[in-house]
Amino acid sequence: MDDTHTKEHIREEKGARVRKGLKILKIVIFIGILAGIPLTLFVSYPDIGLLLTDQAALTAFLEANEGQNSIFYIIIMVVIVVIGVPIGQVVNFAGVFIFGIAVTYLLSIVGIIIGMFVAFFIARYLGKDFVTMVFKEKNVGKFTSMMNTSKAYVVTVVIFLIPGFPKDIFTYAAGLSNVRVLLFVLTAAVARSPAIFATLLLAEFARQGDYIGMGAVVATVAACLVLIFFKRKKIFAYIEAVHERFRGA
Repeated sequence: MDDTHTKEHIREEKGARVRKGLKILKIVIFIGILAGIPLTLFVSYPDIGLLLTDQAALTAFLEANEGQNSIFYIIIMVVIVVIGVPIGQVVNFAGVFIFGIAVTYLLSIVGIIIGMFVAFFIARYLGKDFVTMVFKEKNVGKFTSMMNTSKAYVVTVVIFLIPGFPKDIFTYAAGLSNVRVLLFVLTAAVARSPAIFATLLLAEFARQGDYIGMGAVVATVAACLVLIFFKRKKIFAYIEAVHERFRGA
């Protein structure tokens, strides 16, 4: 009896070590890939840092690569979402100067959706150990708990609709939760659309030198945020009802 118990204990320990080793291996491989992408970009495009922080430089780069500029734009948007680099406005402004509002919006949404799928499955595949290496464990736990409630999609709309919330960590936290990836990503993409469109409209007015138009956009966004605040209960109830219908379908 003791021998059987000892053998089972040894097998359990070996299994635990194997699982831990595989987890570490997955993290190492991912970090290698994550480090390899920027390294490749820096080698191929030494001025990549300037491109991602200077709207004029990025605009010139996209204009010079006319045949591939839409692909470059989408890749940049994917990187922004996966890595959480706060340069979306610079990229959006450059996009409007090259593609116009409609095309830039479509390219932005495509890049955001792809990036969110990538971030979501990185978290789901590599698990909490990896995510807490990148973000504070307390915040990861808080957001994951939010997504494991019946109001997960209402929370998603709030996080992605209102500027200033930590969208990068939230996407990774969602990957650790029980939410359905397709519904989560589509909800987040729709919720992000008003802010994206407002940024693109602001960029178009800036391109035209129309400061009155820029002021009108800012005032409209501020008014919408105030309205959302005062009507939040009705808005959240409606969002919840819509998602209940989707989940029941």
